[in-house]
Amino acid sequence: MYRYCSIIALAGSVSILSACTGVASGAAAQTSPGQADVARPAADASAVMRTADAIIAGQAGEKNSDAAVLRIAAQTLESLGARPDGDQENNLSKSWSEQASLIDPSTTPPVYRGRALGPSYKKGIVSAGSRVSIDQIFLAGKKASVALVSASPKPMSIEISDGQGKNICTRRTSSKPANCEWLPLFTERYKINIRTSESRPVTYYLVSN
Repeated sequence: MYRYCSIIALAGSVSILSACTGVASGAAAQTSPGQADVARPAADASAVMRTADAIIAGQAGEKNSDAAVLRIAAQTLESLGARPDGDQENNLSKSWSEQASLIDPSTTPPVYRGRALGPSYKKGIVSAGSRVSIDQIFLAGKKASVALVSASPKPMSIEISDGQGKNICTRRTSSKPANCEWLPLFTERYKINIRTSESRPVTYYLVSN
């Protein structure tokens, strides 16, 4: 009789455990697919790489009309103080926030507080089977960080050389941005070459500190 009661109790425990597992699985299934696909940068990632990851997420949010992902990308760029470089006027944080509000009016826009300037990003296009060359000055003793974000699923490459033509870094994009980091010994102008082997023009973002 004791063994029979023990078996019944054990069966009841298994039943309860199965029910709990089912609830947990159901909750996981309700996770927004758009939010689950957003790349989570490493905790120690540089501001440049966090900006690059936010740009990738924002591009995915645009493609999928995902208000939540667009809002997160906009808030991330705003919190980092990321801004368009030079004379480029397209502020991704503001434009993605506006798109998110149009898709879902309940989406809360980020608060613009005039934060200190963070990484800058520049949008460009490289022609089919060609390259784009950009000159940029980096300061001696200050860590330099550059990331290339491609709008194409096929790889692009970034090559950086110093004023004497010495190669500093060569990277290729994949599902993640291509990132180059180094410590300049002298304040000088560096050449950044962006290449593609695509048979059509490719849009990219170049992010730097």
